[in-house]
Amino acid sequence: MHAKTEYHKTSQYKYDSFLAVKNNKIQSIEIQVNNALRKEIEENRKRIIPIIKTVLFCGRQGIALRGHKDSGLVTCDEDEIYNDGNFRQLLRFRVDAGDQNLQNHLVTCSKNAMYTSWRIQNEIITACNSLMLQTLVHDINAAKSFTVLADETSDIANKEQLTLCVRYVHFGQKKLREDFLQFIEVKDVSGKALADTILNNLQSMGIETKYLVGQGYDGAASMSGIFNGTQAYIRTKHPMALYIHCSSHCLNLAISSSCKIPDIRNCMGTMQTICNFFSYPKRSNVLLGAIKKLLPDEKSFKLKKFCPTRWVERHDAVILYYELQPAIISALEDISLWKDTDTSSAANQLLASIHQFKFQISMMILVKLFSISVSLSKFLQTENLDLENALFFAETTQTTLKDIRLNADKEFNEIFKSVEKICNTLEIAVCVPRVSGRQTHRTNVDVDTPESFYRVGVFIPFLDNFIEQLHNRFLEHQSILKSFDCLIPKSNLKVTKNVEDKFKLLLENYKDILNDDKNDNILNEYSGCAELKLWHNSFEYQSKLSEHSEQSKITVTDLFFQCNSKMYTIISKLLQIFITLPVTTASGERSFSTLRRIKTYLRNTTGQIRLNGLSMLNIHRDITITPEEIINEMGKTSNKRLALNL
Repeated sequence: MHAKTEYHKTSQYKYDSFLAVKNNKIQSIEIQVNNALRKEIEENRKRIIPIIKTVLFCGRQGIALRGHKDSGLVTCDEDEIYNDGNFRQLLRFRVDAGDQNLQNHLVTCSKNAMYTSWRIQNEIITACNSLMLQTLVHDINAAKSFTVLADETSDIANKEQLTLCVRYVHFGQKKLREDFLQFIEVKDVSGKALADTILNNLQSMGIETKYLVGQGYDGAASMSGIFNGTQAYIRTKHPMALYIHCSSHCLNLAISSSCKIPDIRNCMGTMQTICNFFSYPKRSNVLLGAIKKLLPDEKSFKLKKFCPTRWVERHDAVILYYELQPAIISALEDISLWKDTDTSSAANQLLASIHQFKFQISMMILVKLFSISVSLSKFLQTENLDLENALFFAETTQTTLKDIRLNADKEFNEIFKSVEKICNTLEIAVCVPRVSGRQTHRTNVDVDTPESFYRVGVFIPFLDNFIEQLHNRFLEHQSILKSFDCLIPKSNLKVTKNVEDKFKLLLENYKDILNDDKNDNILNEYSGCAELKLWHNSFEYQSKLSEHSEQSKITVTDLFFQCNSKMYTIISKLLQIFITLPVTTASGERSFSTLRRIKTYLRNTTGQIRLNGLSMLNIHRDITITPEEIINEMGKTSNKRLALNL
């Protein structure tokens, strides 16, 4: 009887209607009553979607939006006599291509609701930055373990820019990622100020800093100082955040220190001067003609500059100089006959430097050793490289150099014979230079033959310095690797007391993350050691089953993704922390390339918010954002002249 009453039916109808509106199954009464408003909103969104797509296109391609004058109406029927920017020209192009929605908008809209001003551009760019940052922050927090990478540079406006990147495991893509987050303008570059800047910005983005396990910077004192450096201040708040010096910088410093041998240093200085000499158009044309005439099969037609910081470019520059030397000498000989006194005398001086035996022998030594280290230099810039794999290749390079050192007589004899052939062609005398017992700033070796003189005085000291520097620069990396090598199962490695002690130390250092990852908080050294033994025994059993098959080297990253995280909870998390530790700051260096493309001398007044939005669009091309999402994000900030959101 109650169910048949009118008041029950009315109440039931109101209840169902309320739930339908709440669950978005039907629209609210306001929208249902005002259908005109709904149609207007849909029309407005269609109108500005082409504008948003144009901004996205410019941002993705790194193209400047604004021009000399970019205010007023966007006329579609005539060309402007002044440059009003790529953005407005692209809007005209879309209209010409048949975009009716955009054409109707530009023709019928009021002057204060065109949505083409620089303020609207900034709103769209800011919305893109916010959406992409939200995606990155979600993935970083989901990993529950990340490393911060930071570096500094000055932009075209002489502002100090700090690039902030993170390294973490992306479980959805099953790969290691190093992602750029933001550029931060800094005015105080002291260690404490930089540490506060990094932590405050990470927290303001929504990243949970309790999962910070590593720091990757260059070797600058303000960043790496053990007392007042950025890494020291961050470790006081986050003790788990190990600092690791960038491996690429370590290699660069090792090579830089090794090249202080006088003859090697002078040889590189001469090659750099030659490179700068041919940087002028008239001289470079002479070199180009000589290359085409003498080296027709050569693909490179100009010398590479000797970058003061990126030694991988110096590797290529030295090897390229060696390949182009016949054409360089021919070009210098032609230039030395010019009537221009300064240019011809400089060419004569460079020819005199090249026609010295010590220059030729030093060049061949550099080519020999740089051809070995260039592969390591390029390999260290790989994005998903883990610390164990990086040190493996560094040790391989060091072992190769040690083998050359053990066979120094034979190796140098081959170099000397090749130099003799070059010298015979260039008519360079092969002799022992004058020596003096009191001279300490150049090579002085009491030997009889030129081969012995340069082997003992140049080749062996340079080789010894290189090996020693490689060893010393990577000592810190080796010590960190030794702390985690208990996690890497090997055929000859048993779970001894020493291995258990290392494992217990890892459990103690990372107990906060391990306990946070385990909901029951029952982590203890007994369960951890039991899991370690099970992990090693499982690997040994699998290796016996496949001992007759050819096995390639398995990296720690591969080992982590092969590890069953449900069965080996602790081992999997520790492996994740290990591969998350930084190797290089190459991602930060790559973001500087984007900075220099976006903030040029014509765009030197670009604001920080606009710079970050354009940088995110240009760098993170794999993160997809739709115009609809951007409109919804813009609707959260302020009221618009055009109704965009329901």
